[in-house]
Amino acid sequence: MEHLNKLAGDNQEKRFTGLWEPLTSEIWLAQAWEEIRRNTGSQTPGIDKATAEDIDLNRIRHLSKKLHDGVYRPQSVRRVYIPKSHGKLRPLGIPTIEDRIVQQALRMVLEPVFETDFLPCSHGFRQGHSPHTALRDVARMYPRVSWVVEGDIVGCFDNIPHNGLLQAVARRIMDGQVMSLVSAFLKAGYMENWHYHKTYSGTPQGGIISPLLCNIFLHQLDKYMETLGANRVQTSKESNLRRSNEHRKIESAITRTRAKLRNSPDRQVRRELLDQLLGLEKARGQTPYYDARHHTTLGYVRYADDFVVLVNGTEEEAKDMKNKVETHLEAMGLQLSVEKTRMTHWDKPIAFLGYDIHGELRKNGVQIKARLTIPKEKERLIRRELLKTASYYHIPEVDALLLMNAKFRGWCNYYKYASSPQQVFEGIKQKMWWFFVHFLARKRKSSIQSLLIWAHTTGMYKTVAKGNDRRKTFMITVGKRGIYLDVFPPKTAEIRAVTNKETWTVDLKPVNPTNWMKGRSTATRLTALTRSEGTCERCGENPAQQVHHKNRMKTKRTMPARVMSDKDQREQAQALCKECHLEVHQGNFNG
Repeated sequence: MEHLNKLAGDNQEKRFTGLWEPLTSEIWLAQAWEEIRRNTGSQTPGIDKATAEDIDLNRIRHLSKKLHDGVYRPQSVRRVYIPKSHGKLRPLGIPTIEDRIVQQALRMVLEPVFETDFLPCSHGFRQGHSPHTALRDVARMYPRVSWVVEGDIVGCFDNIPHNGLLQAVARRIMDGQVMSLVSAFLKAGYMENWHYHKTYSGTPQGGIISPLLCNIFLHQLDKYMETLGANRVQTSKESNLRRSNEHRKIESAITRTRAKLRNSPDRQVRRELLDQLLGLEKARGQTPYYDARHHTTLGYVRYADDFVVLVNGTEEEAKDMKNKVETHLEAMGLQLSVEKTRMTHWDKPIAFLGYDIHGELRKNGVQIKARLTIPKEKERLIRRELLKTASYYHIPEVDALLLMNAKFRGWCNYYKYASSPQQVFEGIKQKMWWFFVHFLARKRKSSIQSLLIWAHTTGMYKTVAKGNDRRKTFMITVGKRGIYLDVFPPKTAEIRAVTNKETWTVDLKPVNPTNWMKGRSTATRLTALTRSEGTCERCGENPAQQVHHKNRMKTKRTMPARVMSDKDQREQAQALCKECHLEVHQGNFNG
């Protein structure tokens, strides 16, 4: 809906009507289903026990008719709890499949309208933005930082007031039916232990539309920070400012005092030097880093409910800014987390979006630069995930290999912007390699030594090269194709080079059901095509061009995938021709 995005961008005060008709069309709902079906969450049932395998084109037509007739009502979500990294549990709501389709269609209508209003400082759940773009902006602002306010909103998604959120949506949407649908999702409630609970605040738990609604509401905070001068474009004279003489003198005095403290054997002298050092560090925090400024320079970056405020000023100015933000959030009906909100000097590390950000002086001793590092707890987390995968002894070897590759590759791609991460990458790669060795030994009921000898003899354990680097790895052949265990970590990249995607578009072409086979396991597809010998397993006449995934068989719906036999794993995929695959998804026969 490019024209909608253009109209919203041309007139910031325009309120839109007539959005209900395209939202309820069959093509629009089918497009919404095409967007969500690729996610693994589409296989999780809501309170109606329906999963992705129960959705076909006839079901979508029926959903469109209910919306047109005005009889559609969102159902309550099924509440579950997932563990967090520090041991606590996070509540999560699972909507029904039909509610997810409608929420996705609603998001596709609202997003192009509000996307033009959002400010560049907002990076969460937006197309063309990511955690890396938020980290990039923080790294660029660090040369102008004295203090950093790390902010976190208490239960942001659960505590957003409904009235304030509806008012924020109504600022651009004047369609009564669309507003009623948004209100119905907000008040749908949730089911826990088969007891219904009303929702008086917050966005739909686990809903697809929740991130967008959160951004719409927190846009008020972004606008407020803009009025305070956040992310103001600096003049050329300001951009070339050098460190103040007062700050330079204090840094020199701190360096000399630390040297005396290291070399002094007298306890009384060391105590006096320590008191002097503490006083100098306090004075450093109260002295602006740059001179020739009569106002506080602000930087502001937000990702969902996590944000940082970068202040070039004294400690008192940073505290005043923190109090202003806290007061404004209270007026919006939200509160800052006392535990997670803190104020940090630039020479102390801060935690933001999974990275540790350190401030350090450049070689010329004038500017501060940001250095991103990998936290130890994140390194331990990926090792636990790889070890967990290596304990799934009942899944096929190729599936375990691909799963470990995906986790290792995803983790490396996220942390490739850290400073010198190769040592950490190599350590995790070695752990993953030995985890896979133990997995194969356990699965083949063999010792480690015997397994390595057999693998070397059969060619499963072989040398691969990438550039000038040659390494030993495992290789499994599936359908005459070799699949390797990842041993080459990705190249590191500079965070300042991260760029946003240039365009925002919504493809409204009619859904082609022949694309419903995308995004599945490569090993499963190759296994099905090899088993069928190139012939459709339904009609037995046409060549097999696509693979239909049944996900979980109805007789084994409750059986976890990791304890299913190899035979059950293979039965989940069928090699079909285009015609038979289309009929399966249209519901004409049970494939």
